[in-house]
Amino acid sequence: MFSKFCQYRCIFCDTLSRRHLDLCSVCEQKLPFLSNYCTRCACPISEEGAICGACLNLPPIALKTTVLFRYHPPIDQLIMSLKFQNNLINAKILGELFGSHLYDKYRKITKPEVIIPMPLHSKRLRERGYNQALELSRPIAKKLSLPIDAFSVIRKKNTLPQAQLSVNERQQNVRKAFCIIKSFNYRHVAIVDDVITTGNTIFELCKFLSDVGVQEIDIWCCAKSILREFF
Repeated sequence: MFSKFCQYRCIFCDTLSRRHLDLCSVCEQKLPFLSNYCTRCACPISEEGAICGACLNLPPIALKTTVLFRYHPPIDQLIMSLKFQNNLINAKILGELFGSHLYDKYRKITKPEVIIPMPLHSKRLRERGYNQALELSRPIAKKLSLPIDAFSVIRKKNTLPQAQLSVNERQQNVRKAFCIIKSFNYRHVAIVDDVITTGNTIFELCKFLSDVGVQEIDIWCCAKSILREFF
């Protein structure tokens, strides 16, 4: 039995993880898990499962957000390394942790019909060679027995990196960024992404999906970046 796990070593402490994951249980417990956050924008709030005041004024789209971590060390390094250094093993680790969390959450509530990874523009996809949201989606889809649709929705606008822009510029940057290129008849979908900050990009996609007939949208995001200017 022990030999099955010999190939799995923790990416943080380099000890044998003793499970089918390159992360030991001790280091997992030290990760910056996020709790008590707004179920729309994921900003921290005092009451679990509530909606923050700012989100009460947003358009009434039927969506709920699940986030696993704060975008703090070492999660931020794992995601940056996944996106810019081709460390796809990080997608497997994060995706499996998130998949287990979602599996428990959806035991008694209806799962979405399909997972839609946050689309990358074709130019950025060629530069990177992969879509990190799709890579995160794979272990989640396997755990929840859900299909992935990575082709029906595309990003038609080559947006600038949101981190380089002001709040107002971010909103304009992602306006009308998405379109559909294949038949799309889903009523309940889950969008998977790596990090949510202001939420402008993911909410623009939610608005677009709502406009084409999607009735329920679940946002599954690995980490929430919490910046003072957005409180």
